Amino acid sequence: MPMGELRNCVFKIGDYECWVLHDGSRAIGSMTSGSANRFIFGDASEAELEICLRPYGGFNSSTVLPFNYLLVKSDGCFTLLDVGCGDQAKNEEHPDEPAGLLTRSLNEVGLSVEDIDTVIVSHWHWDHFGGAIADGEVAFPNAEYVMSMREADYIRAIVKGWALEYLNLIEDRMSLVEGVAEVGSGITVKNAPGHTPGIIVAEVSSGVETLLYTSDLILHRAHLEHIDWIPSFETERIVSAASRRWLIEEAYR
Repeated sequence: MPMGELRNCVFKIGDYECWVLHDGSRAIGSMTSGSANRFIFGDASEAELEICLRPYGGFNSSTVLPFNYLLVKSDGCFTLLDVGCGDQAKNEEHPDEPAGLLTRSLNEVGLSVEDIDTVIVSHWHWDHFGGAIADGEVAFPNAEYVMSMREADYIRAIVKGWALEYLNLIEDRMSLVEGVAEVGSGITVKNAPGHTPGIIVAEVSSGVETLLYTSDLILHRAHLEHIDWIPSFETERIVSAASRRWLIEEAYR
């Protein structure tokens, strides 16, 4: 979801109840020692950036990136889109910027990890997959986990490390999907590669309303205006730009 200040708010999509759950936040400078602009906007010119970002209060290393994730209740079932930072937040290194607070946010809206029926993991990065495991155990004990097959293959072949350990721990409750797949009532996931090879986005539809969960394919509102401003950490920059263009065009149809 694009950068924003929403946290633990509730809203409706048609008949479905939705929550934005806050998992913490970090300043851009805590995630890169280089240019904040290059980190998020790639090769965009400084002059263009200054003009475009002015209405949003500018952008620099002190700009805070909130970690917000989506919970949907559809037909009595709870689906969580991404699981936050979890133990991968490394809060001991960032004592003033705690993250991995998703369980607390669930509790604040009257729910617990046991209430979650489905977990959709958009991609393997620490701030989206790090909360899949807690203290060596499956963090959402009653949930089916959903990930793209391509992302799982990428973790096994290239990423390895903690992400492979997590994948192995949830393997017996993991559903791997390809292309377009319906994973719950009114919830559809689609491959949108580029940020990582197997990243998926999700559509939540009820009645005449549709919500699009873009994960990290769109990080800032400026990315809606400038599709080719690709963050420096994308796995496949050209593919990412194409996926973003497709996603935006689909949203406006």
